[in-house]
Amino acid sequence: MKKYTEVFQSQFPNLNTDYLLLDTEQIDFDIYLDADLIIIGGGNTEKYISTYVNQEFKNYIDHMLNKGAKVIGFSAGALLLGEKVYVSPNDNLDHQIKIKNRLGVFSQFLISVHYDSWNDKVNKDRAEELVNVPIIPLNDHSCLVLDKLGNIIEKID
Repeated sequence: MKKYTEVFQSQFPNLNTDYLLLDTEQIDFDIYLDADLIIIGGGNTEKYISTYVNQEFKNYIDHMLNKGAKVIGFSAGALLLGEKVYVSPNDNLDHQIKIKNRLGVFSQFLISVHYDSWNDKVNKDRAEELVNVPIIPLNDHSCLVLDKLGNIIEKID
């Protein structure tokens, strides 16, 4: 987790950082109510969706955003944040395009992670035909900066 937090802690020395590990089945979100920054790291996208796309986690994220905390997702962690998730065939054992429900922090678009390294253009284009919103491609070192309403402030490549 240090790879996710070192940069932020160097810029904000008083940042309250705890590690919320999504590899456990039960999380007591009340323990993390004082966090200034929530980072959802990468991992197994389908496991994250099946375990954490639920009302309790959504309520926690919404509460933290409303109190001013920053929420950051990397790879699978980023995919969880939208209303729907595009799961690339490169990211599941069935090797199929999947569109699934998720937490709903943003709804105006979907994202495609690891776009260049997975050579995902054809898959992304096919998936875009299945949804009514654009799918924004993100390369391994790209990011989107959103406001708390889920609007894009900036795309950094």
